[in-house]
This record gives sequence, structure tokens and C-alpha cells, in this order.
Amino acid sequence: MCLIDDLKRTFFRTLPEDHRRRFAAIEAISYEHGGIVYISDFFNISRPTIMFGKEELEAMFFNNPENPKRPSGKKRIRRIGGGRKKIEDSQPTIVAASKKIMEVHSAGSPTKPEVKWTDLNPGTFAEALQENDYSVSRNSAARLLKDSGFKKRKLEKQLITGTVDPIERNIQFHKIAQYREKFHELGNPVFSVDTKKKEFIGHLSRNGKAYCTGPQPVYDHDFPHLAECKVIPHGIYDYYNTFGFITLGLSCETSDFVCDSLARCWNWYGKYHYPNATEILLTFDSGGANGIRRLKFKEDLIELSRRIGLPIRVAHYPPYTSKWNPIEHKLFSFLEKSMQGKIFDSVESLRTTLEKTTTKSGLRVKAYIHDKIYKLKQKCSEKFKDIKDHFIQHDKVLEMWNYRVSSAGF
Repeated sequence: MCLIDDLKRTFFRTLPEDHRRRFAAIEAISYEHGGIVYISDFFNISRPTIMFGKEELEAMFFNNPENPKRPSGKKRIRRIGGGRKKIEDSQPTIVAASKKIMEVHSAGSPTKPEVKWTDLNPGTFAEALQENDYSVSRNSAARLLKDSGFKKRKLEKQLITGTVDPIERNIQFHKIAQYREKFHELGNPVFSVDTKKKEFIGHLSRNGKAYCTGPQPVYDHDFPHLAECKVIPHGIYDYYNTFGFITLGLSCETSDFVCDSLARCWNWYGKYHYPNATEILLTFDSGGANGIRRLKFKEDLIELSRRIGLPIRVAHYPPYTSKWNPIEHKLFSFLEKSMQGKIFDSVESLRTTLEKTTTKSGLRVKAYIHDKIYKLKQKCSEKFKDIKDHFIQHDKVLEMWNYRVSSAGF
């Protein structure tokens, strides 16, 4: 008998609050006389709790015994009105005191009256209230801050560093979306192209953590001279097939490096996945080696068109909007997660890590080490300036950002 009693008490302790009172009520009902008093002492709960559990059982049975519903609700364990009261109920003047303290410790934006900052945090706010004779915990102070609109927020990169006509910017975004749909319907590839930030190879610190059995020592500073070499990861992302091709350049970022990377991606991947392609869509940002004003880049694009045997449609994202290029958040962000907390003592270790990057949506990555040496500050040939219009066809709308390139000419 003692074992059964111990088992009942153990099982009772595993139950959530609403099941406890109803289980206790069932046990009490099983006794003809004095059941509530006995079970109250047996489980060490109050008699009103058992009575309330009995009322819930009766309501469940008489309302719909075949399909009973929990009186406390689907997602609730504690009955409505149960639990500890809010601090505002036990200390009604604490809200007014909180506002006074916040006024002293807050500052507002000169242009947006709804935006304010405070130097308080839940700990210091709780101490300030306690100094005013209020009994308040850190969690309650955090809730009071949140109820007043203050919460910990990170800075958002929304302000552009230059100016661009918002009307032209929106038109260009719509054009790029239309190009994508059109090329996809025709079975032509849509590639998003950009260069990721440069990576240094060596025992240098990197953000993030990785699973390991012991600490991994790195240099206490990230000076470039401590690195063995510098790697330029150039990325190409297949918009509709969630495939990324990374070229790890060991020289410098130039327009011919970009085009060599594109040619290798096409020969290794593109021509096998798009055997019937009649044209390629490439989306770039507006600066860097593939800048909209770089004639050398356009000359190299013509050579790229000859190498792959297809015309190329180019659409640039407007200046200061490069973060909207899909490769940034569909490929580079996941590569960055794969690299967190890792030491890259060789370019090969970096390549292996990048190729292991996957997502639940099916992202696959191929990385290639490219050791060709490129020269900076190369200019286009003088002859190209005279014949470029024969190989480059600009759109009538936003011609600077949209054009077609073909080695066969127009």
C-alpha cells in the first residue's frame, strides 16, 4: 500500500497545474466520506483547489463527455485569473514612478518624436525603482521597459551612403524582376554575381563559435601581415536552382578575373544544366571591377560572350542598393555561417568549408581555387572605344544599367 501511495505522489508531481487539481478531485471523489480532507493532506494541496478541480470535471462531463475540452483552454495550464498578480496591481504607483525615472534617463530624436533612447537596462532600472522604495525584480523591470516601448534593438543598415533617384531605382528593380521571369520562362539561366569580402588565410580570429574538444589559439590581432595570403571569393548564384559557384582568387579583383570566373562556372556547370540556353542574364552591382562606367569590363564581357558562345543580358542594381542583390542573402550569408569560429590555415581548407555549405532549401556550393595573376589599372584598347556600340546594345530606358552584349555584334 505504501508503494502505491508513493507512486501516486510521484505521478502527481509530474502533472501540470490543471491536471493536478483534476487528478486530485478524482481521487477525492473515490472516497465516500472525507475524501477532500484526506487528499488535501495526501497531496499537500488546498481544499479549494480540489473543489475547483471537481467543478472543472463536472463541466467537462456535462458539456460534452465524448469530446471534452480543457476548461483552461488549449494552450493554458493555469486557469484564467490564476498565478501571481502583476506588480502594477500590488504597487499601483510604480507606473508613474517608472515614467519619472525614464524621463531623466531618456533622450529623443530631433527629427522623429516617436523614437527615444535610454541608458537604462533592466538591472539599473530595477535598482532605480528600489531606491524609490519599490519592490521589483529585474524581470519585472524589463517588462516595464518593454511596455514603455524600450527594447534592445540592433542597428539597421537602411541609410544609403549616396543619392539615387528613387523613381529610377524602383523602375530598375521592376525591370530586373521582369527579366528574371522572362529568362526563366524561356529556360535561360539567371545568375546573380558579386564578390564577397576578402578573406585572410592564417591563424587569425574569426567571429562565431565552432564545436571542438579544446581551445583553438589564434593571434591576438588581425593584422594583414600575420596572414599567409589573401583570398578573393568571387560568387555566382543560380537564382532558380539554388546553386553557388565560388572562385577563390589569389591575385586581385579585376574585370578579367570576374569574366574568367563566369567562364569557368559556365563550362563546369552552366552548359550542362542549360543545354538549350539562347542567352544569359547576369545581375551585378554598380561598382567595383564590374562598375557601370568601366569600359574594360564591357570589353571583357564581349570576350566572355565569345568564349561561351551566347549573348549576355546585363542588369545592374542601382548605386547603393547592392545588398538587394540575391547572392548576398541567398549565398554569402550562409557561407559566412559555415566559416564562423574556424581557422583556415590553407586555401584548400577554406575551399573545403565553403563546399560543405548547405541549407534545407537545397543550396549546393562548388568552390575552385584560381591562382592566375592579374594586373590592376588595366584599360580598354583604343580600338574598342570606336567599335563598342557594334557589340553592346543599351536599353532605351535606364541605358546605363541595362544592356546586351554579343560577340557576334548587332
